[in-house]
Amino acid sequence: MSKLKYLAVVMSGVLLTACGGGGGGASSTVVSNTPPVTAPSTPSTPTTPTPPPSDGNIVVSVPPPTYATGSGNLQVFNAINDLRSKIGSGLLAQNALLDKSADAHWKYIDQNGVLELHQETAGKPGYTGVRAGDRIAAGGYTATVSAEAIFSTSGADKYSTCVAEWANSVYHAALLFASTIDIGVATGNVNAGASTLCVVDLATSNTQAAQLPGAGSVRVYPYANQTGVPYVFFNRTETPTPAPDLAELGTPVTVSFETKGLAISVPLAISQFALTAASGAAVESRILVNKAGKLGPAISTNGPALTDDSQMQGFAATLIPVKRLNPGTVYTVSLIAVVDGKAINKTWSFTTAAQ
Repeated sequence: MSKLKYLAVVMSGVLLTACGGGGGGASSTVVSNTPPVTAPSTPSTPTTPTPPPSDGNIVVSVPPPTYATGSGNLQVFNAINDLRSKIGSGLLAQNALLDKSADAHWKYIDQNGVLELHQETAGKPGYTGVRAGDRIAAGGYTATVSAEAIFSTSGADKYSTCVAEWANSVYHAALLFASTIDIGVATGNVNAGASTLCVVDLATSNTQAAQLPGAGSVRVYPYANQTGVPYVFFNRTETPTPAPDLAELGTPVTVSFETKGLAISVPLAISQFALTAASGAAVESRILVNKAGKLGPAISTNGPALTDDSQMQGFAATLIPVKRLNPGTVYTVSLIAVVDGKAINKTWSFTTAAQ
């Protein structure tokens, strides 16, 4: 059984997202069967990303982590950086203070149960702060941007699957595009071995600049030519729940338009964002965006219908197929947009896992 919780992003101590992400209100815990996912590869050394455009500042090298060989912490660290490198988001560096805050929250959940995945209650054993930003500060890290992602699953240890689950989602996919610099990881079996829990804290300190690719870049997940992509997403395992009127979705396709120097005040227009099967048949889908520009630029359309979703991160759009995709099938994504006055025209393909 799996439980997903929303990745929260906090800027200068102000919560920018809604409930479920470390503050802003209560959220329910959703339980469903774990969707079939293919965990990303977890090499000892993460893949070195392709150098970004000259005006970007993507991190292409970080010190080797100190997590124990074969540990869940190392598996999660490598899986996140492996995926981030493949989509061009840059690597995250292990930070001892974020390890401390993640570990403290992991211990809190172990003592108090998985019903309090993100928020902590003052006075309970192991309490270090209500929200993720509070706990990161209590660990000694001074953050200008911070985030948290948590995954809990019953049964055998599935540490690398934590990252695959985050990737195969709507809101948690923000983990792959976050402009943060540092990461802390805590993993292990909680509640007397009844559940495997992964806690990840991400942050950028007040002495660091956000890492982002250069102007004109577009980052996507699933990435171009990716294979073994899950063909179904059980959206009710994620909290908040995207498209709550549907019991399941096909693989979400997320695009991040955010680049270094791109201003929130500059509108973004989407002319095409579509998914087609190898047969050429269009896949019925919805496109989720945060239209209002609260967390990024206002997003408008010159063609496809856009569904306003206040939980979506800024600078991003996610296409959600309204039905599960077919296994072992090549799908092609076509994207046309105007970002900061520059035309974006991108087509790429991915292949779903065999049944």
